[in-house]
Amino acid sequence: MAYFLEHDYYISSTTLALLPALDIRYQTVIHDKRGIFYSEKSMKTLLEEACLRCGSRMGGRLDAARCMLSIRNKIPLIIDPFNHIYAFPTHSSKNRQNSWFFLDHIDQIKPFPDNPKQSKIIFFNGQYMIADCSYSTAKEQFIRTTLLFVQYSIKPPRNNGPKDFFTS
Repeated sequence: MAYFLEHDYYISSTTLALLPALDIRYQTVIHDKRGIFYSEKSMKTLLEEACLRCGSRMGGRLDAARCMLSIRNKIPLIIDPFNHIYAFPTHSSKNRQNSWFFLDHIDQIKPFPDNPKQSKIIFFNGQYMIADCSYSTAKEQFIRTTLLFVQYSIKPPRNNGPKDFFTS
């Protein structure tokens, strides 16, 4: 079922993917466990709002991921580490075909047999989507985001800063 939003959509633990909308009024198609939503907000705005609700700017979270993974392009996003909300882009954020997929819902990624420049992303709830990126790109992004999840959630970075000022 599709919903055209008159009010705000907030990225949450039920968000599956954000895709570009091919519409004059709407900028983003949101695939959610509860249905498909169309938003007038850009993907970047929706992601920025989600990061801010969780205590940090999107730029800071991308910088953290960039540093942890030692990568420069197509950086996965830590949206909410406490609720395991991590997402990865299929392209550069400047690319109009860019989509974002949310790690916690992905069961499998398979090559799309009809087009080598596409991949099939299968979710745990049985739904699937065709992503406009190659299988190797989708798989690499999935692995990067999983690595980020493991590094950040299970073994958070330690603060090796100055020693406590009350101890000698």
